[in-house]
Amino acid sequence: MLISASELQKRMAGGEQFALLDVRELEQWQTASLPGALSLNVYDYFVPDSTPEGYAAMAGAFVHSWQQLSVTSGATPVFFEQSVGMRSPRGLWFLWFALGADGLILDGGVDAWAAAGGKLTPGHGAQAVVSAAGAPICQPAMQQLAATRCETIDADPASTQLLDARRPTEYDGSFVHECCARAGRIPGSKLLFWEDVVEHGRFKSTEALAHLAAEAGFTPSKRVIIWCHRGARAATVLVALKLAGYQDVAVYVGSWHEWASHPELPLLSAE
Repeated sequence: MLISASELQKRMAGGEQFALLDVRELEQWQTASLPGALSLNVYDYFVPDSTPEGYAAMAGAFVHSWQQLSVTSGATPVFFEQSVGMRSPRGLWFLWFALGADGLILDGGVDAWAAAGGKLTPGHGAQAVVSAAGAPICQPAMQQLAATRCETIDADPASTQLLDARRPTEYDGSFVHECCARAGRIPGSKLLFWEDVVEHGRFKSTEALAHLAAEAGFTPSKRVIIWCHRGARAATVLVALKLAGYQDVAVYVGSWHEWASHPELPLLSAE
């Protein structure tokens, strides 16, 4: 799932083919990126509805953007941003979910690449945005990585745990985004703040991640549905849990933005 800058440089020098995917803002890619990197915006897409139909539209949007990049067959995709945040893990999650293909995250991102002596050049060439415009409807290759709204509502605590990846003030309802109709959290959720899984722009060690998850009350023996505001931060925690050995994990992509828009759904706030 992860590759260090030095390992990537070594393997590239040895002739291995990689598709370098810059998931930062377009202007950042155009200013300075890894040589030969393509630009792919995976951040701005918001699922129309966390239903099987909505997820098929989401998978189609990613497939459409992927086709626009004309990624070299056999090249290993590597997603990167300035340092590990909420974009490169979401790129890898999209790849798994929509295409069932494997890829890597550049641990430490552009900062780590430069620190390891890697060259940076202005980005040019293929660019794409995950967007509904012109996209087909596709059956996701790994639909288990996306939990529907109904699955989240009906989650059985005996077999499934809900993980809120947002900041503590969002969890207790003292802060709410202007675009959200209500403040609070999904009942039954436990907090694991997404920024706690990274340190100095890289993912923490597998041991540290496993300890962090256990301390927050999670166990690898249960399915974990992760959510945040609009599904991006949740992907970072999903990758962290997979690094820690969790096998059955998913993102509720609509997350709080969607949940709060349904007045019939329950919520909890500060106690």
